[in-house]
Amino acid sequence: VQGEESRIKEFAEDLAPRILTAIDTSKNASLQKEIDKINKKINQLKTKENDDSKIVKLQSEIITLQARMDKKLFKRVDYKTEIDFLRNHGLILIKEEDLKNTKDVFMDPNITGLLFNINNSMEKEYVGQEESISTREKEDQAVAFLDGIQNLVLKLQKAARGEELPDEEAQQAVDKLLFGEPYFLSYDKEALILNAIPDFSMMDADLLVTGADAAQAIVDDLLKDYPDVKAGLTGMIAIGRDEMVYSAQSLGYTTVIAMIAILLLLMISFRMWVAPIFAIANLLVGLVWAVGTVAIVVGQLNMMTQMMAVILLGLGIDFSIHIISGFTERRAAGDSIAEAMEKTFLKSGKGILTGALTTACAFLTLVISHSRGMKEMGLATGTGLLAILLATMLFLPSLLVFRERRIDKKHERKKGIKQIVQRDISFRFLGRTGEWLSKHYIFTILASIVISSLLIWSASNISFDYNYMNIEPKGLTSIVLQDTVLDKFDLSMDYALVLTDNVKQSRELSTSYRELGTVAITEDISLYLPSEEQQQKRIPLIAKIREKIQSTAIKQTMLQGDLTILSSEIDRLQMNIMEIQDMAFLGGQDKVDSKCKDIVGDPENPNSRNIIREVLQLLDEDISTAAKGLSKFQQNFAPYFKKSVIKMSSAESIRQDELPVSILDRYSNKRRDQFLVTVFPAGNLWQDAELLKRFADDLERVSDKATGMPLVFRALIEIIGRDGRNAVLLTLVIVFLLLWVDYRNPGHSLMAMIPLALGVFWMVGFMHLTGMKLTIMNFMGLPMIIGIGIDYGVHILHRWRHEGRGKIRIVYSSTGKAILLTSLTT
Repeated sequence: VQGEESRIKEFAEDLAPRILTAIDTSKNASLQKEIDKINKKINQLKTKENDDSKIVKLQSEIITLQARMDKKLFKRVDYKTEIDFLRNHGLILIKEEDLKNTKDVFMDPNITGLLFNINNSMEKEYVGQEESISTREKEDQAVAFLDGIQNLVLKLQKAARGEELPDEEAQQAVDKLLFGEPYFLSYDKEALILNAIPDFSMMDADLLVTGADAAQAIVDDLLKDYPDVKAGLTGMIAIGRDEMVYSAQSLGYTTVIAMIAILLLLMISFRMWVAPIFAIANLLVGLVWAVGTVAIVVGQLNMMTQMMAVILLGLGIDFSIHIISGFTERRAAGDSIAEAMEKTFLKSGKGILTGALTTACAFLTLVISHSRGMKEMGLATGTGLLAILLATMLFLPSLLVFRERRIDKKHERKKGIKQIVQRDISFRFLGRTGEWLSKHYIFTILASIVISSLLIWSASNISFDYNYMNIEPKGLTSIVLQDTVLDKFDLSMDYALVLTDNVKQSRELSTSYRELGTVAITEDISLYLPSEEQQQKRIPLIAKIREKIQSTAIKQTMLQGDLTILSSEIDRLQMNIMEIQDMAFLGGQDKVDSKCKDIVGDPENPNSRNIIREVLQLLDEDISTAAKGLSKFQQNFAPYFKKSVIKMSSAESIRQDELPVSILDRYSNKRRDQFLVTVFPAGNLWQDAELLKRFADDLERVSDKATGMPLVFRALIEIIGRDGRNAVLLTLVIVFLLLWVDYRNPGHSLMAMIPLALGVFWMVGFMHLTGMKLTIMNFMGLPMIIGIGIDYGVHILHRWRHEGRGKIRIVYSSTGKAILLTSLTT
């Protein structure tokens, strides 16, 4: 949620309860039908058998089905800290060392004494202590402390002007100082996060879309009342929903576009319209066969295998192109229908079969993968391709023969004799080019070596893009907002989770992770449940605070002498903050530096605002008004401060069963026997591959029960890299063996594979030259490209062996044309 601070807080308060009302009603109708069927059975039992045990069992089934109706989609919404819990146990949650340095802050509720104690605490904790803000945790604590001081100074400024401050503002100043910002606000206070916890998992694909859509609908409806606020969904659920919806949409229209483009290309190339339509019709039949085959072999489609249709469109049309090309070529040469079809299968049939088998085998080698997505992708595409091949061999020749016979009959009726239209539709320019290159083979070989060397060198320099967000659809709100969260909160949403068996283990692991350089912060239940030993060490310090605050009298008015002391302490506060600012600037703690600029201004900008200097000026200009206003403010501020500190200085130990349910649910399971530690990386993992590797290694080194997107992605890269390499090697071996069996000549087998090898290097080399990088998606495509690419060498060599030496022009005019078309359609 983005906007002005007060507005986004209002928006969050309105949104959270509405999110919890979201339910899924999509299965109500089917569940009600099942309930009605069971009620009928119960009525039959009552009238016939009157078997109470069966009736009770059926009634329990009804109760179970009714519980599944109107399924609640979200468990809770986290957007604020547990302030009520902090009010009762705040001091015992502060670390012993921090409590020693800051205990004075809690001992005097009067403004003058409070500022005196704050200055003492700052000089003890921060001033001259570079390590006090050296870690992300300490830096955030410093920012929260300074934020509370800033808020207090602004209230003092209003009071010094003589403005009437409501009791709520004085109390809010106390709460901000003692407990920090309750909302999950960004550092610049322009963004707020609400974390909606789903009552389903990523495996519930239907609920994933339903839940995200329901939440988005609630947000959109509420935004009508907040025109000055922007809000949207992000996180794994939102991104998962967008991936499913947009991939389905894009596959739908890309399939249609591919079909139209293929049809137009074939019409232009073959200079006819019926045969290309037959090819598309045959392809559709083949796709139906392919989907049916996949349903038997794989059983269901996933996000990987649903791309099968587009891939098979490009590959499946190849068979039709070779048959149509060969058949129309022979008919143009004057052969009869039977002779043309026979010669087509003699010249191209073997190449089509070999090419299809090698391509299918390339896909099927992916079954060795440890990734279910890659394995099913290989099975689906490999078996689907063979199904299209079978459909093409049986269905397309019949269509072509049917067309030719109708044409022949039409001519016989018109002219009385059988005529065959002579039309050369081969690509003669390809034949002339191939013939020229073959005659100048020394030049061709040398040029190929030079170009290949340059592109192989280019390919060796290509890099891998580890940012998986770059392969997502552009402009998705869920992706854009992830970057916004990183920018506003300096936290990556791709955190890791570590499972522990008890609170002690959770506490120890959290401490271990915080000491690592790759970790920004950690969250676990120990933030609200220190160990018994830690609590006992803090209790004596808390007792002193309680004793001191209880004995400190509250001043009802601020006299001139008090104002002099106040002015001195405010000036001292200014000096301390300026010193912290210098220390933060030199140490690179930008968030502390920025917060200091909000209070004392920017040293490099003379026109920047210094709110402390403004208070000092008000005290100098009209001391009477300031004394009156500050006295009134203290009358509201000091009693509430004293009451709050006394309440939060409880010396009783905290037990696990005393924690609020919201805290327990956030960090543990329902049985409270397993706990989660959340580990946030110190940087953007997707823009720094080395950080991703080190972060994943650190996670696994500390605990073997770590999980999360960083580990999953690293494992996925390793699996795809290893399985992709193995699949490529296996593909090359199988293809070579198939070609050897086909050609019965190992030399010709290697010759057919040379274009493939060079083509892969040329492809990667051109990718690097055009600024492209390898990604997890295009890397998975390498085994497929090898399977597709082997076809071209196979078809050329088959035709060359069939035509004989010296027929390069014929080979490239005819088969070269088919290969050009198949590569364009694919």
